Amino acid sequence: MTQLKHTPQLHPKQDFQVERIAFFSDAVYAIAITLLVIEFRPPHMEKDSTVEEIWHQLVEMRYLFFAIVFSFFLIVTYWMRHHSLFKHIHNYNKQIVIANMVSLFPIIFFPFTTSFFYESNHAGIGASIVAFRLFLVNNILAGLSTYVFYWLVIKKYKQLSYEMDKDEMTQFEVRLGVMAISFLLVLVISFFSFKASIWGVLPLAGYNLYQKYSKRKNKTTESHAK
Repeated sequence: MTQLKHTPQLHPKQDFQVERIAFFSDAVYAIAITLLVIEFRPPHMEKDSTVEEIWHQLVEMRYLFFAIVFSFFLIVTYWMRHHSLFKHIHNYNKQIVIANMVSLFPIIFFPFTTSFFYESNHAGIGASIVAFRLFLVNNILAGLSTYVFYWLVIKKYKQLSYEMDKDEMTQFEVRLGVMAISFLLVLVISFFSFKASIWGVLPLAGYNLYQKYSKRKNKTTESHAK
């Protein structure tokens, strides 16, 4: 990758300014991940608490642990998409800065929607459905805003970034699209059957299986070629 030389059109601190945007964005992702664990408090213990009682409380926290791990995985996934874009950006404008901030907006809500989703398990089915749908909307908005950011950086203002090869573009779009479509399907199906909504993740599951199969097939082909 060739390094850009400073010209009269580029500010002497242009590279540093781009790095500032990336550092700020990384901080938002890091704080969102950190805030997830705030709700993960240790079991309530007293002097006469038995080992069995403590283990029972830990087992009761399994849904919270699952919710945190799942949200952690999702935030990391969106960060990886964001990170892969910033390796191409060498300049920026107002639209790109705004799009970047918009893409961070859904991320800061992950700790809230995750906590709400977990707490709703202790309430009725109505509260669980509301929390579940809100969590899905959070993910859909995260995917859409990331795609808009990608479109501005790589396609509309491509003069501000290093070129992304076609294979990487296709992979980026497909992965992000499959995630957004899967969450959207789950949301739509939930209005007809809350229990059946899990089938909405089939596109995502199918794509992941296809990716694993393709990687295994490529490795086998390469080994035979050697």
